[in-house]
Amino acid sequence: MSFRKNLEYLRKSKKLSQEELASKLNVSRQSVSKWESGAAYPETEKMLVMCKIFDCSLDQLMNDDMAEIEKSEARKYTFNDLLNEVTKIIRGTIEMLSSMNVKSIIKFLFELGLLFVVVLLLNIPFSYINRIGSSFFYSFGATAGGILSGFWEFLTQIVYFVVAVLTFSYIYKIRFIDKFHSVQEAVENEKEPIVEEHVIGEKEVVKNIEVKKYDFGLFSLIGKFAIAFVKCFAFFISLPVVFLLFCASAGVLIGIVWMFSGIYYLGVIVFLLSFIVFAVSLLKAFYNFIVDHRTDWKKLFVAFIISIIGLGIGAGISFLDFSKFTISQEAPSRVVSDKKIVEYPMSENLILFPYGNVLEDSYVVDNSLVDTVKVEVEYYGMVTEPVISILEVDGKREIHVSSRADRSINLRDMYKVFLDDLKNNTISNYAALGDFNVKVYSSEENIEKFKSNFYERYREVETQYGIVEEYPEPLSY
Repeated sequence: MSFRKNLEYLRKSKKLSQEELASKLNVSRQSVSKWESGAAYPETEKMLVMCKIFDCSLDQLMNDDMAEIEKSEARKYTFNDLLNEVTKIIRGTIEMLSSMNVKSIIKFLFELGLLFVVVLLLNIPFSYINRIGSSFFYSFGATAGGILSGFWEFLTQIVYFVVAVLTFSYIYKIRFIDKFHSVQEAVENEKEPIVEEHVIGEKEVVKNIEVKKYDFGLFSLIGKFAIAFVKCFAFFISLPVVFLLFCASAGVLIGIVWMFSGIYYLGVIVFLLSFIVFAVSLLKAFYNFIVDHRTDWKKLFVAFIISIIGLGIGAGISFLDFSKFTISQEAPSRVVSDKKIVEYPMSENLILFPYGNVLEDSYVVDNSLVDTVKVEVEYYGMVTEPVISILEVDGKREIHVSSRADRSINLRDMYKVFLDDLKNNTISNYAALGDFNVKVYSSEENIEKFKSNFYERYREVETQYGIVEEYPEPLSY
């Protein structure tokens, strides 16, 4: 870039008008205009004053591309930059090996083997961390511990791989490539570069320096396919992250709404907010990698650290909150049960619930009921409603209790029940709301007849389907 373009760029970057700059230099505005148009050049004294105003050297003002330098200093790195660094290392390795004799190559391979040993030794602390994490996660149970332990092992192996690659690359570059270049630098400096000069007018000289480009042929093609594959992999990895981000955002909204109902789970909200920061940062890194945008790794690193700290704090507070909970195997206590009673005349072929959904203690002896059978079903009308019916099957009369198919559930009422449990630090067995508690009232003789009929019916079903099972008693419930 010429002096005139540097002057215009620096003046605008300092937010100075031509008139303001002219005032600082004690010249007319027209003089500044001529300098920026290339029609004239200032005196050396004026240039030195400009260097003080713009905080730059005279060489930078006259020769360097100031705009490009500032862009280069402020730019962020992409995956392509990483690929270029790898390409430089490969090119340096090829140059280094081509200049070595047999003795030097043997020495190089020996030192390279030692470097591999050092990298492998780095796995020792990671293996120790992996064992500690696995022992901790298995304290949550075999199923959950196995899942968490597998994820932890995968995570530690990924971290070790990254650390190993970075360590190997850094040491290899410093020990071999940079040392080779430092030896060759003196020789390279003695060679005259191929320069062509093009005179433009009488003032500007543009120098074109021939730069040798390296084409690695098949390796370049393989590298492009590898980059495309890694980008596709990053895209598919980002999809579950997007889903989890959606769930976390919904969870934060629900947590805030619950606060207005008197339910406070600050730890969960902190955990979810931290996860949102983590997920957004991760998605941003994926996106920049996929579309080759610049990434500010320093800001992303800070965001990751903050999110990890927040996840830890949120998990700790949540653990303290959930330790106060009581898990009940019963239905929610605030839900009132209903009862439905039906009476049927007693008969010799009457079978009660032939598929064993009545327990032994469900029978209640009432000798006043000699000719009738009373069936009492306790249920939760909020969720279900029983249908008691008699079916004629193979000459038998079977009494069945089933749930009404067209029964609708009011989710608002269920939601209120759940909120009440949360306020009382309780988790109930909500599936129990769909169960029936059946009581059968009849005389002792009738109840024995029910059991005998049930046993005969069950044996018929076993014979029909080829099931062989011995019963110690005529009927076991």
